[in-house]
Amino acid sequence: MSAEIQLFILPFSGAKAAQFDAFCSDLGAEIITFAIEYAGRGRRANEPYYTEYNSFIKDVYKCIKDHRDNTIPYALLGYSIGGYFAYDLLAKCYLKEEPSHLFICACENNKEKALPISQLSEDEFWDKVIQLGGVDKRLIAKRKFLKLFSKTMRADFAIGEQYRYNENDKKIGCPTTILYSESDTPFENVKKWQEVCKNEIYYKEFEGDHFFLLNNHVETASFIRKQLGIGNP
Repeated sequence: MSAEIQLFILPFSGAKAAQFDAFCSDLGAEIITFAIEYAGRGRRANEPYYTEYNSFIKDVYKCIKDHRDNTIPYALLGYSIGGYFAYDLLAKCYLKEEPSHLFICACENNKEKALPISQLSEDEFWDKVIQLGGVDKRLIAKRKFLKLFSKTMRADFAIGEQYRYNENDKKIGCPTTILYSESDTPFENVKKWQEVCKNEIYYKEFEGDHFFLLNNHVETASFIRKQLGIGNP
């Protein structure tokens, strides 16, 4: 079956694009997936991390532009901090062509500034990250291994801390779906996404922690297909 749509994924803090491989596979052949690899990790490990927000978001835009197939529609999925970036690409008109669908996953109210934690001491930094739910539970008991991820996580948080909501941002006009877990990003917080969207948005609750999409990739992939109007693979 030929592809019907492209899906660009903007990952959470510290993630590598490869972490979405199983999820992307479950989406089926009709959806061409491309998980953005932020500079400094994965296949871009030899590149320096971005330290300035505008340069970072322009790089994300270029990744999408370079892989965009203009013969078919596209959708965006922003995961956690990636939700801010996906929103910003549309609200500040980097992407002139509106997507067929915007998915925001595990990401709270985008009008609030991110907590300034990137410059904290090592122990304080990881205490905050763990408190925010941004660490796989399997690693929390082995905190000495967390230091291996410090440079990447701090770089991503430093970029996220520079994100700013602007009252002049364009409101999102495409169909929008918010995926959340009540134990991670409560509905009371994620419902505020409605304030930046023109049309009524759809909310879908899943069980699990901050990484529910990856931990339940079969279920979440099936839901994404449904929202995009594509039947079972």
